[in-house]
Amino acid sequence: MRRERLTVSGVESYEVADQTAQLTCAVDGPEAATERLWPVTVRFYNDRTFRFELRTNPEVDADRPYPEYDEDEITEPTDIAASERDGTLYLDTGAMTVAIGLDEWEFRVERDDRTVFTEQRSDLDVFGESRAEPLGGTQEQINHNPRRMTETGTAFQLHPDEKLYGVGEQFVEFDRRGRTIEAWHEEPLGTETERAYKNIPFHLSTRGYGLLVDTTAKVTYDFGTESTASGSIAVEDDVFAFVFFDGPSLKSVLRRYTALTGRPDRPPKWSFGTWMSRLGYESREELEAVADRLRNEEIPCDVLHLDPFWMPPGESCTLEWDTEQFPDPEEMIEGLRDRNFRLSLWEHPHVPVGTDAFAEGVDGGYFVTDGTGKPYVMDRTCQGDYRGALVDFTNPDAVTWWTDKHRRLLEMGVSVFKTDYGEYVPKDAVFHDGTSGRLTHNLYPYLYNKAVYETVGEVHGADEALVWGRAAWTGSQKFPMHWGGDPQTSWNGMAAALRGGLSASLSGIAFWSHDIGGFRGTPSESLYIRWAQFGLLSSNSRCHGTTPREPWAFGEEAVSIFRKYAQLRYRLLPYLYTYAEIAARTGLPAVRPLVLEYQDDPRTHRLDTEYLVGEDLLVAPVFEAETTRSVYLPDGEWTHYWDGIRYTGGQTVEIDAPLDTMPIFQKAGSILPTQPPAQHVQSGTPEALTFWCCLEGDSASGRYYDEDADALVTITAEIRDSSIQINVPDLATDRVDIEIEAGEPIDVSDVIVNGETVRRVDDDPGPGEWTESAGSILVVV
Repeated sequence: MRRERLTVSGVESYEVADQTAQLTCAVDGPEAATERLWPVTVRFYNDRTFRFELRTNPEVDADRPYPEYDEDEITEPTDIAASERDGTLYLDTGAMTVAIGLDEWEFRVERDDRTVFTEQRSDLDVFGESRAEPLGGTQEQINHNPRRMTETGTAFQLHPDEKLYGVGEQFVEFDRRGRTIEAWHEEPLGTETERAYKNIPFHLSTRGYGLLVDTTAKVTYDFGTESTASGSIAVEDDVFAFVFFDGPSLKSVLRRYTALTGRPDRPPKWSFGTWMSRLGYESREELEAVADRLRNEEIPCDVLHLDPFWMPPGESCTLEWDTEQFPDPEEMIEGLRDRNFRLSLWEHPHVPVGTDAFAEGVDGGYFVTDGTGKPYVMDRTCQGDYRGALVDFTNPDAVTWWTDKHRRLLEMGVSVFKTDYGEYVPKDAVFHDGTSGRLTHNLYPYLYNKAVYETVGEVHGADEALVWGRAAWTGSQKFPMHWGGDPQTSWNGMAAALRGGLSASLSGIAFWSHDIGGFRGTPSESLYIRWAQFGLLSSNSRCHGTTPREPWAFGEEAVSIFRKYAQLRYRLLPYLYTYAEIAARTGLPAVRPLVLEYQDDPRTHRLDTEYLVGEDLLVAPVFEAETTRSVYLPDGEWTHYWDGIRYTGGQTVEIDAPLDTMPIFQKAGSILPTQPPAQHVQSGTPEALTFWCCLEGDSASGRYYDEDADALVTITAEIRDSSIQINVPDLATDRVDIEIEAGEPIDVSDVIVNGETVRRVDDDPGPGEWTESAGSILVVV
C-alpha cells in the first residue's frame, strides 16, 4: 500500500491575538498536496503552558469531547510579546519563548536563553537521508487513487544527557530513552513486557518540561530507537495536538498537568488499610474464615475482596450473586461490617452470552457493535474463557443499565468494585456515539471507571467514591485507585511492579498498588515477605494471587513479619492520609520516584529500585534473597528507622537487611504524624497522635491533615538558644506526643510549646511535661 509523507515547510501568514497565534502553513510533499495549506494554532493557557494543534483536514470539524479538560484551572491572563527577527516569529511570555520559523519551518521552546524543546529537522545518516520525520502527516493510497491521512506527528531533538519518563504505567526501564512505546492498551500477561494496561500519552523530560499528546487515538513514541539524536511522536489521526508544560521543575509540570486533566478526590480513609484477596474465595464460609483468622492473628485489615466466584459459573459478569455459594449476601456484608471489614467485588465490562443480562443488553442496544449493527461478540472475552460482548459506555442508556446493577449491590452494603479489564475493544468496533475502536479503544477504561466511580459516590457519598481500576488513559487519575495488574510471581515481577508504579506516578496517577506476592503461582516464603514489606509501604496495599496470599500460608515467620509491617502501615496512616489530601490538592503522587524531589541530582535520574512515600520517607525494598541492601541517599541527612543511625546524603550506603528488615529512612528536617496501630482504620482524628521529629541542624517542620477541621496544618520545632520552641495546632485528640531526635544528643534546658514552657520530668511525662532519654526528647502536649 503506497504511503506518502507531507511536511510543514513554512508559514504563509499568521495572526497573534487573545493569547493565540494562528498560522497558515505551506505543505511540502507530492505535487497535488503542495497546493494545500494547513492551519497551525498555538494557544497559551498561561506563561508556561500552551496547546499546539496541526489540522491536516481543516475542512472538517476536529473538536472532540475527550479527553476531558478543565482549561479554566490553568488559564491566566498572559501578555504575549510577538516579534519577527531574521525570518523567525518569537512569542515571548516573559517566562518562556516559542520560536517559529516563517520562511523555513522550525519550532522550538526556550527558557532563560536555553533551548528546552526543539523540532528535529537535521538528523541525517551518512547518505544524507533523514532519520526523523518532522512535523507533518502520512497519506495512504486506497483503491489505486484516493489518499487518506492516516498519521500525523513530529520529531524532536534529544540531548545527550536527557532522560525521559512517563507514558503511563510502563514496566520497562524507568528512563524511556532508547525505547519505542505504543500507547495502545494491551493485556501485558505480566509485568515484564513492553505492553501496558495504563497508557497515558504524557511524558516528562529532565530538560524540565512535560508534553501531553491531546488524543485518544494510538500514539507511537520513538524515544531514540531509530536514532539516539531524535525522538518522535506519531498519532493515528489527522490531527496532531499537544499541550506543552514548561517547568522548570517536574513537580510544577505535574501540578499543571493534573490541574488540566483532573485531580483525584481524597479516597476514603478506610481504603488506606490493608486489602486481603485471592483468586479466589469461593464461598461465604471461606471468606468469613479468613476474616476470623485475620482478627485472631491481630493482623490489621480493612477490606476483603471477592474475585469472580461471587457470581454463578458462566455468569462473569452479570453482577448477580451466586446465592448457593454466598447465601444471604446482605447478612454476610452486615456481619463483616460489624467486624470493621468492607467488602470489594470484582467485575469486568463484558457480559457472557446465554445469560439474562446478555439478552437485556441485546434488546436495549447496550453493547459495542461490529459494524453490521450486531453486538460485537468474541470468544474468551469473559472470565472463564466464555463468549461475550462489551458494554458501550458511550451510550447513556447502557451506562444507566450497567450502573443500576451496581447501585443495587451498593445499597446492599458493598463498598467498592475492582474494575478489572477495559483493554479489549477491537479497532473496528462501532460505538453508540459514532466513533470506532480506533478512537475509543484507549478511552474505554476511562469511561468504564468513571461510570462505576460516580455511582459509588452517588450511593455512598462523594467522600466514599472509589474503584480499584486496572486500565487508564488521560484523566483516569480522577477515579482512584489503580493497581498494577498481574505481575509475575518472581523477583523480577516485584521490581517491575515498582517501576510501573513510579512510571504511573509521573503520569498523574496519585494512588497505586500491586498484587503482594505476585499474581500467578505461589511465591517463595522470602519473596512473599519482601513483597509484603514493599506492598505495605506503598500508597495502597492489597494481597492477591491465584493461590493463597494470606500470611499464614507462608509460615509463622511470615505471619510475624507481615504483622509487623501492617502495624507500621497503620501507625503511619496519619502521614499517608496527609499525603492523600496533598495529592487531592496538588495532583502530586503519594508515592514518588526520587527524581521528582531531587531533579538536579543526576544519580536519581534512572533510580527505580527505591522510592519516597510523600517527601520525607525513603523506602528501599529488597528485590533478591540477600541480607544487605545498597541504598542511595540523596542530599541532606537521613535517619534509619530501625536503628536510629543517621547518614549523610549524597552517597550510597550498605544497610543490613535480614529477612525481617526493609530499609526505611526519615529525612532530617521533617516531622511525621503517626498514631498507635489498630486492627482497622478509624475515622476522624485519632485518640492519640505522635509526631516523629527529626531535626536537621536546629529545626524541623511537617504537615498533618486535620480531618475535623478539613485543613492541612503545620507543625514546627526549632532550637533557639537553650530551648526547643514547638508550634503545634490545637487538635481534637486526647494526647499529642512529640518525639525529637537530632542524630546526636540534644542539649537544651527548656521546652516551649505554643509559647508556654512545659515542665521537665525524669521519665513517663504526662500532658504539659517533657523528658530526655538517650539523647532524644519526648514532649507531651
